[in-house]
Amino acid sequence: MSAYHIADVPLETSLSAYVVRPQVPLAAAMFAGAWLAWPWFAFNAIAMGSPTRKKEVALCAGAFAGTLVLAVVLVALVRTGVITSSLWWRLGLTAIVAFKLTMSYYISTVQERTFHVYQYYGGKLTSGRVALIGGYLAREIVLGLVAGPVWAIIVSGGI
Repeated sequence: MSAYHIADVPLETSLSAYVVRPQVPLAAAMFAGAWLAWPWFAFNAIAMGSPTRKKEVALCAGAFAGTLVLAVVLVALVRTGVITSSLWWRLGLTAIVAFKLTMSYYISTVQERTFHVYQYYGGKLTSGRVALIGGYLAREIVLGLVAGPVWAIIVSGGI
């Protein structure tokens, strides 16, 4: 006989000591970059035992794929001479940053629903401050790992 389980209640995991509020990875998207935020959202979903973790991980992967496509298109338009003005280059970059932040906000919103239930049932939390500050300080190192504009567009943050 199986135990009764409410579908919306997060599952107990061995990683639950590392769960943070969804606003922390959202702040990471703004201040450190997508390289930290999207894997953190995915980890948080798994650590929390979220019933929507597959959706959250898929959203993170989709955000990465969408950013990759937008970055490749923008760089290709510049290299082929379609975009010649720095104004259009900056507008393209701004549109990509808006896409990344919108996706991060949406993932945060999806994760927030489970987080409230997780917290209500006594789930453990950690602040995430150390990782957030470390990510902010490491962003230049991460940007320097690969030379090229596509990498910089994908991993950069909102600032």
